[in-house]
Amino acid sequence: WDDYSVLASRPRSVDLEGYLFPDTYRIFREATSTAIVQKMLGTMEQKLSGDLRAQIQRQGRSLHEVLTLASIVEAEVSKPEDRPVVAGIFVQRLERGIPLQADSTVNYVTGKRTSRASADDIAINNPYNTYAVRGLPPGPIGSASLDAIQSAVNPAPTRYLYFLTTPDGQTIFSQTFDEHVAAKVRYYP
Repeated sequence: WDDYSVLASRPRSVDLEGYLFPDTYRIFREATSTAIVQKMLGTMEQKLSGDLRAQIQRQGRSLHEVLTLASIVEAEVSKPEDRPVVAGIFVQRLERGIPLQADSTVNYVTGKRTSRASADDIAINNPYNTYAVRGLPPGPIGSASLDAIQSAVNPAPTRYLYFLTTPDGQTIFSQTFDEHVAAKVRYYP
């Protein structure tokens, strides 16, 4: 896999999850799994333009960090207009040393598909549990859309530090922990 520049910053301990670009592909019946992976990596190479890569480099971040953050943003919110704000919240939390507390990373560990992690789930000792571990997890938790990747590269400046997604998919942003708790009580009584 050394031929793919998108893999240059990927730690050897991390598999290809998050590096295979999610798209609609025409796959022939006789295609090998290696050929399919090569096609998906090639698409990731194409989608990550030189401008986007230069921007990442200017920010002093690695593509691995961006893809990891983008995968969490992708999993946390479905509305494209909310993604830059959520990315901005996560970047602020990272800069301040506040755990990301992303339910999607806990679900990655447990394999559950719930919108909210349980108390038992967030107590799990795992490097992907962003309730227990500060910073980004070791690698992406899934594939991110180009929109989520761009949001991770260009997070919106925001005063929010918290957000939650309501059962109907609306994102509620909060500046303080008290506001966040009030939103939880309102939408998840």
